[in-house]
Amino acid sequence: MSTTVAGFAVQDPSSPDSKVYAAFAYRDGTTYRFATTSGGEGAWVSRNMRSQQNKTLSSADELADVMAKTWISKRGRGYQQLLAGPVTFEVPSTLGEIDPAHLVSAISNEMPVLSATDATVSRTVLHAFSSITTAQSAATAPPSAARTHLDVDASERDGITLPNGKVMYPRQVAGHTDVAMLRHLRSTDLYVRLHGPAGGGKSTVPYGAFGDELIVMHGHGDTTVAHFVGQHVPLSDGGFEFRDGPLTRAMKEGKPFFLDEASRVPSETISVLMSVADGRGTLNIDDLPGSAPIVAADGFWMIIGYNEFGQGVRPLDDAIKRRFPIAIEVTADFTAAESSGVDPRVIKVARNLHTQNAEDQADGGLGTWVPQIADLLVAQRVLDAGLGVEVALATLVSACTIPDSIEDVREAIEAVFGFEAQALVLGGRA
Repeated sequence: MSTTVAGFAVQDPSSPDSKVYAAFAYRDGTTYRFATTSGGEGAWVSRNMRSQQNKTLSSADELADVMAKTWISKRGRGYQQLLAGPVTFEVPSTLGEIDPAHLVSAISNEMPVLSATDATVSRTVLHAFSSITTAQSAATAPPSAARTHLDVDASERDGITLPNGKVMYPRQVAGHTDVAMLRHLRSTDLYVRLHGPAGGGKSTVPYGAFGDELIVMHGHGDTTVAHFVGQHVPLSDGGFEFRDGPLTRAMKEGKPFFLDEASRVPSETISVLMSVADGRGTLNIDDLPGSAPIVAADGFWMIIGYNEFGQGVRPLDDAIKRRFPIAIEVTADFTAAESSGVDPRVIKVARNLHTQNAEDQADGGLGTWVPQIADLLVAQRVLDAGLGVEVALATLVSACTIPDSIEDVREAIEAVFGFEAQALVLGGRA
């Protein structure tokens, strides 16, 4: 059993110790509680924040109102850096008050919602208790009003080990967790497309959801239909044998199929997915004339992942998008970087660029480049190799794919580290 908590964490970067403030809402028996905690950035990173208050309120509506007013108050008093939420998460069930300091480690694993408003905060709190509201009004509510909360097992909240041995951390999406949503959708014909910048972790989500069961295909500019469905291969005796491709195997075996780098596949090739994804669930193999169509077995399901920009990237066909209607953007997961041991200062540079990008776009600008988790992990590997912080930060500068953003990256690094990082350039003779 677990307790649902709604909360957010914000920071005042201009204060002497970069003070952090977090607010939480949860249910304690028949009452509702509003809890807060605060501390310097060091306390936030070490999960050693100080409890401030834990007071009782009479209703979910009152609690939602208090949380929203607190959000407005803190944002108006310099807490402009968003660290986490507003979001809901689960903690082990407990009777009575929960020490808000104990909730810091849980919310610190959640991403910030940069476009959040006080209304977003209020909705997040009310959604946290939606299952209670639904149960109480089940006799009068229409069936479609019920809202399913999809979450991972408690054992997976601290990380899911991927087939390659690395660990991924489930993330929130519309009140659910990403891997739980994918697992749930597998029983439907609602297919998912994961899009976002390179290095953002798109492939980790389906691997986290399905592990070794997942059948993966990597797209590229020379991908053919045969790469999907299979082809005849020569045998040692001079004959030929047809070998199933990954799509065919997934359909026959009833397994989830993941096409990575879908936007690099030629349009005339990716159309092979049309009849599979449009409700028919069938696949004709032209190289096996006269054979019956392959019919998808129970358990078969599809996900595609793609970049929308970059060299070699093609616009994804609208017909494919309609057949993969659930679009989820996958961006930098800074909490995963924290859990992977990336230097907090490097993560702060990335968070600051993330915030700058959101604010610039909100003002009508083009935004700025934001490091993805792959970039942060490389920087940490350089540090672990003993090459020094200058070389590690140079990898961030060199990783920037937008020339106009390089100066933004340098300024963000200087604000945290106190010096301007440069790309690596050979000098005179040693």
